[in-house]
Amino acid sequence: MFENNICLLTDSYKITHHYFYPKGTQKIYSYLESRVGSEFNKTIFYGLQYIIKKYLEGSVVSEEKIAEADRIINAHIGEDIFNLEGWNYILDEYDGRLPVEIKAVAEGTPVNISNVLMTVENTDEKCYWLPNYLESLLLQVWYPSTVATLSAEVKKLVNFYLEVTGSPKDNMDFMLHDFGYRGASSTESAMLAGSAHLLNFSGTDTIPALTIPENYYNDSNIYGFSVQATEHSVMTSLGQEGELEQTLNVIENAKDGILSIVIDSYNYRDFLNQASTEGYELNEAILKFLDTEGNKVVFRPDSGEPVSTTMDCFNILEKGFGSYKTDKGYKIFDANIGLLWGDGLKYHKIRDILFALKSNGWAASNIIFGMGGGLHTSINRDSQRNAFKCSAQLRNGEWHDIFKNPLDSSKKSKTGRFKLINDENTYRTVGISDEGEDCLRTVFKNGELLIEDTFGDIKSRTKTYSSYM
Repeated sequence: MFENNICLLTDSYKITHHYFYPKGTQKIYSYLESRVGSEFNKTIFYGLQYIIKKYLEGSVVSEEKIAEADRIINAHIGEDIFNLEGWNYILDEYDGRLPVEIKAVAEGTPVNISNVLMTVENTDEKCYWLPNYLESLLLQVWYPSTVATLSAEVKKLVNFYLEVTGSPKDNMDFMLHDFGYRGASSTESAMLAGSAHLLNFSGTDTIPALTIPENYYNDSNIYGFSVQATEHSVMTSLGQEGELEQTLNVIENAKDGILSIVIDSYNYRDFLNQASTEGYELNEAILKFLDTEGNKVVFRPDSGEPVSTTMDCFNILEKGFGSYKTDKGYKIFDANIGLLWGDGLKYHKIRDILFALKSNGWAASNIIFGMGGGLHTSINRDSQRNAFKCSAQLRNGEWHDIFKNPLDSSKKSKTGRFKLINDENTYRTVGISDEGEDCLRTVFKNGELLIEDTFGDIKSRTKTYSSYM
């Protein structure tokens, strides 16, 4: 079997649609949007170029793929159902290149919900069945787009709390770290989600995500960075009685830079008291490490209720290391130390922790966050309510507006063909013949990728979104 057989990259029921459309159908025009009711009020569009390069670009139809698809569908649904004639036409007339045109907003652009993000239309009238055949594959752009949106919203949140607590912002790009690889559904999903996160932040432990910019976005720069850190297999190596000895071993062998230490193997309070109290061997070792300019120790409690445990840790650390106040009256640790919370986080829990810090007089810059499943797998297609719908059909030379209008009005679809215009930094969807410059760009046509963005270009488009104003 072919791993990527475009003839089979669809839902079963779509195989049957080529003989269901009305006679005289020449073109199908469909679009993607984030519908009303999305979790966040803007969606950052990202991941289409990856999908095109991996699955759609070039000659993707072959005689062997058609034969394989015909054999499978005969067994899967029934005889004479697979569109053998249509796929052979694409192979013969277009050398296996897909006769469709895809227009989309520039990747990395934050677009108000309920606006068109992408349109798909066949370029050959004999392939009217193709645009919605590709829906199942193209709609998977929801995943990197939603992760990019969630990550941007967290950045917007931390930016707000840095601002109101008078915190320095030099570390903002590292205030949300990606811990999601192990909890991802696959390496491919980890790569996509991890790269989407890198549009907003620079901290990641998902190494496979670093390959996306170079392999699919023409950019050989490294956009994600990490630090030396322990895990429980390291910290528990010598048992509970040997925790101090093992911690000293870690610090002694650590390289210069940032060192993250997990502290809840047994009792995080005992650990922090020894780490921050003068006269303890652990405190002396930490201070010696911090003597080197640029070195920093980050303590990671990895269990417990996030808000109360964070506040408990802050209070213990302040007693030992002291603090000073920002110009807005919020406390920052005297020593080059910090706290990392990375257990069970979602957007609202990060908000709760930041609010608690502010309420208790702490600057937001004292903490960084790590998200794993909360970043990679807590979202789904309904998070931003992404939908792909047909809105117009050309039959017998005349365009017909198509729409759905169910009793659930939030699922009402748009009608006609569209442009996306930018009206004073607010995007609006208008009719294709209305005034205004169209922000939808033709990125793919007849098997060719026409616009290739670099990852850096896309990242730059997301930057203004982190402002809380």
